[in-house]
Amino acid sequence: MTRHSVLLCTLVSISLSVAAIAGAQTPQVTNGRLETRQATSIDREVSSFSASADPVWIGWSVPIVDGENGGCSTWSNDNEWYRGYMMDFGVFGNSTTSGHPPAVQTVGPARIEASSNLLILARVTDGRIDRLSKFSADCPIDAGGRSLYWLNGVTPAESLRWLDGFTGMDKGDRLSASARRSLATTALNAIALHRDAGADTILDRVVTSERDQSFRQQAETALGRYRGAHGFTSLRALLAQERAPEHRRQLVTALGQTQEPGSVDALRALVKDSDDKVRAEAVYYFAVRGGQPVVPEVRAVMDNDQSSDVRTRAVSGLARLPEDAAVPLLIDIATKSKDLDVRKRAVSSLNQSKDPRAVTFLQDLVKRL
Repeated sequence: MTRHSVLLCTLVSISLSVAAIAGAQTPQVTNGRLETRQATSIDREVSSFSASADPVWIGWSVPIVDGENGGCSTWSNDNEWYRGYMMDFGVFGNSTTSGHPPAVQTVGPARIEASSNLLILARVTDGRIDRLSKFSADCPIDAGGRSLYWLNGVTPAESLRWLDGFTGMDKGDRLSASARRSLATTALNAIALHRDAGADTILDRVVTSERDQSFRQQAETALGRYRGAHGFTSLRALLAQERAPEHRRQLVTALGQTQEPGSVDALRALVKDSDDKVRAEAVYYFAVRGGQPVVPEVRAVMDNDQSSDVRTRAVSGLARLPEDAAVPLLIDIATKSKDLDVRKRAVSSLNQSKDPRAVTFLQDLVKRL
């Protein structure tokens, strides 16, 4: 074996070791006990706690979509800020409202794999799941004095299969409709963040077969925001087939979440749509995704479109540009536009800015009134 081959094998071995460490990542748990188990079936683990008199928490991790994290939260207690998840209550709070000490602030260097995994927690009560949570791998967990059973060995495919069981909003027949919806919503959010391509299949099914409009819209948004080229392709196909105006507008909003290279051209075409609401959403995201190069086109829409909603949404889109570009544009629009609604929207957007140029312009405007 050549020296080059030996070096290559060594690098591959190191890469696989790092991947294995990331895949086996366990959470930072305070105020409780972490017990690890080797598991391949989530259902089997849930069933093993069916006789427990008290609620039991289980959790596992999977690789997350590149560039994303599962979220966390911060809260204050006596002017001290904390970051984490309070497991016993499923909400974020402080020691005054929760009855437990706040999560210990993270110390030491950040772990290199902190953004590579999604953590999923489920609470088992009377043999059924009554709460789901998802967050980033570096989010500390306050266990509230309870034990967390951490499942090593859960594959992304198994995680997706199990979570998909909640997307029909009918798993857990002893739960209320609102509780089932909460489970379904969290499950779908977690599915969308799985790096595994199996998530695409589930989201595609939901957007084409789900009758609940808000749940279908959640899946459409997830396709645009998290699923890259696949989500972009799926949304364009849905738009080409859809005829209902309101649903087409929702699909444009979802399409506006994607940062795929083709999104700007797709939105440019939709700016010319026959439906006012579709054009309004399209021009907003066209400005957001296209940035400085498309400003002349957005301003042309702002000046010429027959719909006031489209014209003002164009202004709102321009307001999303970086302040160095947005503030001079908005001042120019507020000063020169002949459209009162457009000028009002520009002034309103400037009022949200702390840029000195915006402040000076607004002060001068008030003096002239």
